[in-house]
Amino acid sequence: MRLNEENERCLLYLDAFTRKPLIATAERQLLERHIPAILDKGFMMLMDGHRIEDLQRMQAISSYIRRTGQSIVMDEEKDKDMVSSLLEFKASLDSILEESFSKNEAFCNTIKDSFEHLINLRQNRPAELIAKFLDDKLRDGNKGTSEEELEGTLDKVLVLFRFIQGKDVFEAFYKIDLAKRLLLGKSASIDAEKSMISKLKTECGS
Repeated sequence: MRLNEENERCLLYLDAFTRKPLIATAERQLLERHIPAILDKGFMMLMDGHRIEDLQRMQAISSYIRRTGQSIVMDEEKDKDMVSSLLEFKASLDSILEESFSKNEAFCNTIKDSFEHLINLRQNRPAELIAKFLDDKLRDGNKGTSEEELEGTLDKVLVLFRFIQGKDVFEAFYKIDLAKRLLLGKSASIDAEKSMISKLKTECGS
């Protein structure tokens, strides 16, 4: 509305050559200088509300991922829920990537880079918690879980595993937990154990 008003004033009172610089100045003052504030205030709400159509107009995804992910990773009081929270967050982002950004490669890389950044904010701790999460899922207390569900969970956790830099820390904890499960007969599924070892071999060699 304001831009239209300025345009009309230009037609009525000013030289025609004034119109282009006038409209450019109005756009800069009314819109461009406020973009950071608009993105900062509005983007979090759109992501949390999963507002797909609105998100198609927004591209501030990296800062959102880092900010939200940091609140998950850095909250030591919620360490026991860190991995499950990260998995939920990643699933939500993947859904938005597919529905809002048509699996755009640039956005896909943004998500990967942002996740790698946030999951390594606390050195070694996420690696340890991912190993513990897998131990919990592979124990016999989860026998109510179907093989397909368990396999799906292992694949999702493997995505997080790829992001962590302290893979040697993960390996140390995973080996201890694996040995305990096997020696004490606490494993939910030997097939699942073999499957996970095979996946890890594929990722980082024997």
